[in-house]
Amino acid sequence: MDEKSPFSKVPEDRTAVDNILRVNHGNQMRLGLMADAKANIMITVASVVFSVAIANLDNELVKWPLLTFAFGCFFALLFAIFAIIPKTDYPKDATGDIDRKSPIFNPLFFGHFAHLPIDEYKDDYAETLMTDDSVYDALAGDIYGQGKVLALRKYKFLKWSYMSFLLGMISAVVVFIFQGSFGDVIFDGVLS
Repeated sequence: MDEKSPFSKVPEDRTAVDNILRVNHGNQMRLGLMADAKANIMITVASVVFSVAIANLDNELVKWPLLTFAFGCFFALLFAIFAIIPKTDYPKDATGDIDRKSPIFNPLFFGHFAHLPIDEYKDDYAETLMTDDSVYDALAGDIYGQGKVLALRKYKFLKWSYMSFLLGMISAVVVFIFQGSFGDVIFDGVLS
């Protein structure tokens, strides 16, 4: 472990440090589970609404509003699926092999250690467990990696999914209003 580790200054055998890392790691895990659950709900809702909208396109009265809503549901479904696709990239060296010297290499993340032979994995893990500051460094790296995936991927796509669904629904209502008798009154007044 590098002597310049910011965790080398943290006193060893501090229960408070262990607790805060445990709580923070648990919170990240729960946020990830919540994002996955919300994405699964959006996938279910958008799929059902998309199917119903497409099945009823033969109704001339609501054809265009349903098509508009189906369009929004399609993108809501697409973004919700993107939110739950796992990200398992790993740092690579010039030869394309896993770069264990990379600052983003995390021996606790399955997407990284899955590319190592078991003996090398055990060596890395044992080295991580040698001192408290190396354990803190590994846990902080794991928390940071989870946070980046949550903020820059899962919740971003989840927001886009919600916005697509909402925009599709609002657009469908607007199309319905403007294609009906209210739309005729507005367009007759504007065109006259």
